[in-house]
Amino acid sequence: MKKSLLALAVLGAFAGVAQAQTSVTIYGSFDGGVRYQSDQDVNGRSKTTMSSTGTYNSNRLGFKGVEDLGGGLNAHFTLESAFNTGNGAADANRFFGRSAFVGLGGQWGSIDLGRQYTVAFKTVGAYDPFNYKYTGIIPTALASISAGTRNDNDIQYTGTFGPLTARAEYALGERVGGGSGGSAAAVGATFATGPFSVGAAYTKRKPTVDAVAAVGAAPAIAGQDQDNRHYTVGGAFTFGPGRIAAGYAREEQDRVAGGETTQKNAWVGGSYDITPALGLTAAYYHTKADGFGVGANNSGKRGLFIVGATYALSKRTNFYADVDYTKYKDGLASASTGVANTAGLNGSSGSQLGLASAPGQDKQVGVSVGINHLF
Repeated sequence: MKKSLLALAVLGAFAGVAQAQTSVTIYGSFDGGVRYQSDQDVNGRSKTTMSSTGTYNSNRLGFKGVEDLGGGLNAHFTLESAFNTGNGAADANRFFGRSAFVGLGGQWGSIDLGRQYTVAFKTVGAYDPFNYKYTGIIPTALASISAGTRNDNDIQYTGTFGPLTARAEYALGERVGGGSGGSAAAVGATFATGPFSVGAAYTKRKPTVDAVAAVGAAPAIAGQDQDNRHYTVGGAFTFGPGRIAAGYAREEQDRVAGGETTQKNAWVGGSYDITPALGLTAAYYHTKADGFGVGANNSGKRGLFIVGATYALSKRTNFYADVDYTKYKDGLASASTGVANTAGLNGSSGSQLGLASAPGQDKQVGVSVGINHLF
């Protein structure tokens, strides 16, 4: 009996130590505001909406956990869901649709498995002038990252060695019979030293592409896996209260009927803290798309200029406002700007040249105001 009691006491002591070495953090972002957009239909009518899933910063509720396994090794996880400010609804399709991964980490880096941000997304974040704010407006988090914002079934490595951060990933296609259909592979790196940082990434995917047919007709050829290649490079420079950043991204999507659809994005911008509380950011994003739409011979351009300001009420709460102007030219200003239909790649939230403007409109103006709180 004494030995049994002693054993229970020892186990209890170890359990207490293990609990002390494990930490779970609950965090999130709550964004509420109003956005006005002009020229939303063929008649040029406007629309005013609430920020819904977040205008300045995406709404999220997250849980992060880290357990010290000893010897410099740790186990960690992240679960993060989205929600709608306007009606309080959670993501109807994925409760933890923003992130859901678990992994091991140490001095050698970390290996994570599950739904997580892609290598391309993480790389571009270092040289996006807005640091992935206004993601529903600015293309660096949408069409110019057609390599995908997130991947399901993703195996990803991240390692930081001095000023260099290296990343690599492979997202399983999970197709019956194997093969590369539906998969994605990527490598990327960011080098940051002092006020300078540069980064680059390459992604190759194998999404399912349907051939474009006449409007209203079924695709001529459906469900074939076609190569998609995405390249990006850019850099940023920080000086005192200011920062400037520029980048470039190119996507090439093979078509079922031959040829390819391409999209090229370039951007430049900067931010400046006028006071410790008041910040101003401005940037220009230029997009050129070729080989989209019926007949696969359309081309068009889009230019987006955006100015945003924030006023910090505290470290966690700030007011924000932005004014943005978008100009469409050539095929992107026409009434029909559809592109080759591409099935979602393994849960990726990247899009295939999602550039359609309002039918018959060649320009749009947007104004947003709101409040964002971090917790």
